[in-house]
Amino acid sequence: MDMDVALDQWLKQVSKAAQLSITDQEKITKAGADVLATKLQEATKEKHPDTKGDGGKYGHLSANIRSAAGDIDGDHNGKSTAGFGSKAYIAGFLNDGTKKLRGDHFVDNARNDAKNAVFAAEQAEYNKIIAKLNGGGDK
Repeated sequence: MDMDVALDQWLKQVSKAAQLSITDQEKITKAGADVLATKLQEATKEKHPDTKGDGGKYGHLSANIRSAAGDIDGDHNGKSTAGFGSKAYIAGFLNDGTKKLRGDHFVDNARNDAKNAVFAAEQAEYNKIIAKLNGGGDK
């Protein structure tokens, strides 16, 4: 293959990768958000098990973790979120501590522990999308 042809093909592939649609961007970030939500749920169950009562109006803290496509305001702009729903303030108290409660930083630790897995999930999804754009993979 001639060098000009090879470089032209490479440039076309890079151009496609640089112009991912909002939907494709959300697929990538949602894969990472799903992994983070799973890690948060595991850390919450480990550090703050739901062994007492029924969890009140909103349920137990570990059952209140979710991931969603779209940013915090629900706008679809290529971003995804993961975290606690209506009980986020409780997770904040437990994580950061209060005047009378020592924080254990379980959310911070779970985020740090999940970084590599989140990036790996996003990379895998990115590779699938790029493979489809370049004519390979599932169509």
